Amino acid sequence: MKKSNVTFIAALLIGLHVLVFFAMLGSKNRKNERPPATARAATVRPEAETISTPLPSKFEIPELELAKPELIGPKVELVPVETTAMPASKPMPNIASTRNIEGYLRSDRPNRRTSKSYSSLVGDPYQGAIVVDAQTGKILYENRASVYAYPASVTKLMTMLITLEQIDKGVIHLTDQVEITEEIAGIGGSGVYLDVRESGAFTVEEMLQAMMIHSANDAAAALAAHVAGSIDGFVDMMNQRARELGMNSTTYHTPHGLPITEQPDISTAYDIAILSLAALRNPATLELTGTKLAWLPTNELRKEKFMLANRNVLVGKDPYPGCDGLKTGYHSKGGFSLTATAEQDGKRVVAVILGVADRDSRTNTIKKLLDKVFEALK
Repeated sequence: MKKSNVTFIAALLIGLHVLVFFAMLGSKNRKNERPPATARAATVRPEAETISTPLPSKFEIPELELAKPELIGPKVELVPVETTAMPASKPMPNIASTRNIEGYLRSDRPNRRTSKSYSSLVGDPYQGAIVVDAQTGKILYENRASVYAYPASVTKLMTMLITLEQIDKGVIHLTDQVEITEEIAGIGGSGVYLDVRESGAFTVEEMLQAMMIHSANDAAAALAAHVAGSIDGFVDMMNQRARELGMNSTTYHTPHGLPITEQPDISTAYDIAILSLAALRNPATLELTGTKLAWLPTNELRKEKFMLANRNVLVGKDPYPGCDGLKTGYHSKGGFSLTATAEQDGKRVVAVILGVADRDSRTNTIKKLLDKVFEALK
């Protein structure tokens, strides 16, 4: 072999050894820079393992940049919901509220509510009477108007008022279906013979007609339970409304006036006059109390319509000129009662007579009172 070739091969081998030496030296330095095995184990965990160590006190959740709506899907156009406001009943024109002036119906009188029970509150010719100008609230006639009396079914006037007010507020509706429970079906006295199997068969409007035209006790109880959730709850509403109106001698125990409690509903002619004006301020009152005849519809249980005939003879059988309401009442402890309203020559009055011994005397006496005040108003 030539000497030049040997020299070349020797130089090449020396160069390779130098390269291997530097490569091994760099690998050792990198090995010394790696973290300890325990540190590596702490940073590498299986995905399913739960981290139990608490987050640092200064840990902050990074802000997330949400995708723009158009990148998520098609743009959604928001359409406003159309709502229709329930129109409130228009007040009757020129129906007065209480006025705290001498000679007018007042709401600022001292509290005279009583818990006493009387065996009878029937007077001669009546327990108490009052006639007021419905357009001003002026007292046109009164006799024993603040004496206690049992109003009996005149109580239903308050039940109607609260029901109509709840309708105006949108809490309930005329088309609501009314539930009939055993308690409601079991109420005695005047009624339309509601049956638990008719639950949902009648509406609020039909129960109002049954109560105010036919004086149905079971319809009054059904409305009370529908409005307040319970009859007792509704009675609380009645007493609260009476206090708001200034009926200072009135205490309610039922929504219908039937004396099924130890103390019957108790009031005065004066208080009933206040209640009557409050009811007249709602136009639906005269639509109900001025109806002579109506019918409850048939259903699966009732094969024939049930006739509702107005118990107020001044509206029905023996009409008084201009009379279009309000409500009769009777039970043995309270006798016969009536609050009536009539309009003649643009003048409207309210006459209340409570605690009369018989039906005919009630009718004849209140006619005379109406005649007297209308003659004086001419």
